[in-house]
Amino acid sequence: MRDEQLNLGNEFQNDKNLKFAIDILYYYAKKIENGLSTKEEIKNLDIKENEYIIKISDSMALSFNKKDSNKSFDSIKNTALKSIFNTLNENKQNFKYTPKTLEANEGINFPKEEIKFDEKFYIDIKNELVNKLNKLEYTWEYLSSLLDLLEQKFSYIPISSDSDISVYDHIKLSVAIGSCIFQYLSENNRLDTQQETFEKYKDFCNEKAFCLYSVDFSGIQDFIYGQYGKEDVLKNLRSRSFYLEILLENIIDELLEKLLLSRANLLYAGGGHAYFIFANTQNTEDKLKEFNLNIGNWLRKIFGIELFLASGYTSCSANEFKNEPSGAYSECFKRVSTEISKNKLQRYSGKQISELNNAEILENERECKVCHRSDKLNSEGECSLCAGFAKLSRKILENNIFKIVKDNKDSNLPIYSKGFLSTDTSNKNDDCIRIYAKNHLNNKNLSVKNIYVGDYYRGNTLEELVKDSVGIKRLGVFRADIDNLGKAFVSGFSKKQQTLSRSAVFSRRLTQFFKFYINYILKNGKFEIISSNNKKIERKAAIIYSGGDDVFIVGAWKDVLEFSVDLYNNLNEFTQGTLSISGGFGIYNPKYPISYIAAQTGELEENSKQLEGKNAITLFDEDNTYHWEDFIGEVIGKKFKVINRFFSNSQDKGKNFLYNLLELFRKRKDKINLARLAYTLARLENEKNRDDEEGYQELKEKVYEWMKTEKDARQVITAIYIYSYLIRKEEGENV
Repeated sequence: MRDEQLNLGNEFQNDKNLKFAIDILYYYAKKIENGLSTKEEIKNLDIKENEYIIKISDSMALSFNKKDSNKSFDSIKNTALKSIFNTLNENKQNFKYTPKTLEANEGINFPKEEIKFDEKFYIDIKNELVNKLNKLEYTWEYLSSLLDLLEQKFSYIPISSDSDISVYDHIKLSVAIGSCIFQYLSENNRLDTQQETFEKYKDFCNEKAFCLYSVDFSGIQDFIYGQYGKEDVLKNLRSRSFYLEILLENIIDELLEKLLLSRANLLYAGGGHAYFIFANTQNTEDKLKEFNLNIGNWLRKIFGIELFLASGYTSCSANEFKNEPSGAYSECFKRVSTEISKNKLQRYSGKQISELNNAEILENERECKVCHRSDKLNSEGECSLCAGFAKLSRKILENNIFKIVKDNKDSNLPIYSKGFLSTDTSNKNDDCIRIYAKNHLNNKNLSVKNIYVGDYYRGNTLEELVKDSVGIKRLGVFRADIDNLGKAFVSGFSKKQQTLSRSAVFSRRLTQFFKFYINYILKNGKFEIISSNNKKIERKAAIIYSGGDDVFIVGAWKDVLEFSVDLYNNLNEFTQGTLSISGGFGIYNPKYPISYIAAQTGELEENSKQLEGKNAITLFDEDNTYHWEDFIGEVIGKKFKVINRFFSNSQDKGKNFLYNLLELFRKRKDKINLARLAYTLARLENEKNRDDEEGYQELKEKVYEWMKTEKDARQVITAIYIYSYLIRKEEGENV
């Protein structure tokens, strides 16, 4: 890497904030180039102006890690990164990650007890990184790309020989901390950085030099699912969901740009939420107030009261981020959460409410046939937003590159604050504000910002998804999210380990799972209700939404139900059993209004969370709620298998018996039904084939056993439901 690359463009020469961020990243790049070691002197590095802030931010980030101390980059060529989930929620394991890069098609990097080391891996990625750095321009627009590059290559390399913090996460946090310290000292005219940081280190760690800032979108669910048109429902759902992803990403970049900070200062983004670390300065406070006002005005102008962005802000010290004194760290997040809650309860001023209530409806405005908003409609009866979503839906599945442009000629979808979302993939960037790449880790254009998006699909319409369904031609819908995530995020680690570093790593791992690895899980399905020789299955399904901790999946009902088990199994392995997920699963006619489907599956999901211990799935209605292990092991693993073994080769008489059996189990509390059961089984014995003898005896024995308890009876009813959906062919047949 050439030192002269440090030279900045004229527009940035006088901006010390921007230069600092480049300096500190350059500092780490040189450390990596010199062999991932601090033992070798980094020569010819022109960082004298910011030397002490860079060193103190490095030291401070390590102190957040607690046990890493001052061992950064020490002896890591022969060790593996420890899992962040080893100590989450009182877990006590020593699992590690296989050293590898982030690649879209290589599967999930599950933590394991035993890892084989390969020193050549470290050498190869270092050389690859250096080659790419030689092509990188050290300008502000390339900073995000450099962070993306470091994430791809160094996400699974530990900062020290006994660490659960990766090289990438350490560098990212160091840049964030250093940028904040630089701005904090600069605004307060404290220019002797050696004295302020090193000589007064303990005192400085007690100063409220930082602030924790968070934003939270309200109205996401209604925005995505609040459509009433029957055509292109799937495409509209996906385009609305993706639009919100881009909208939030661009809002993040707009805010960071105003504060002269990089993506390093973004701690977490997903599910409509984002957390940042900023400098606690008057300039920051003023800029945030201005931003909150402007984003609020813009959202009301474009969406009315449909979408709202709440925010919260609190000042923090380095010691608080280290959880000193004990409990201080969680208190920072509680203060922010309290501010956000207040903001949601007081969304609008009296003046704003008056303006909303007295908004003029123009003479040529009518109700949109899709979303029911009042607007100027096109010839199809669509408002400008719905027309834009329709246009986006045709490109979202094909394109990996999306632009924010100044000109509205290519798109009707506005993006905060003065841009529009464009799907134009040409190289003409004259009016381009910024460019995003969707799941494009190896993008050759280093000025492009990569974003993770769950974008798996195997059908363009809901009808197309279900036409090849096994059994009944119905849409399966699965909606779920992680249990008690907020508690895990704030206090899931012991008080000794509650630090900013681990929260950031924990959040990033979940984002990887729900926005990156989920595509792989759907493409490589494993769980089957009926086995087919353990072949990997590409699910006939589509992701509507997959955020930082929750999912909404539609598709052929059997594929979606099987995927729900895959998701549970993979999450359980990925988090080493430290986190659980609860969800709701329903079966619908694809023509059923999507808003009602979303509401009903949401109720099923909520029902799962009411079960003691959560970690559950509710199927069809509130009577079919089970812990995952009970559903997998008892409902499918025992009850369904017995039913399937006997009835899979039966004719219509078997199907009729199945429905009779269902009614008997539904009314098991009536004593007369036990006699009816005996009579029904006796009739079946007289009608069975000789080959059915073994299966009949098993069924007879189990049915009598299962009829005795409420728990077993409920499980049998659910198993019969599932089997009946597998064998139903005609619309007139009912369960």
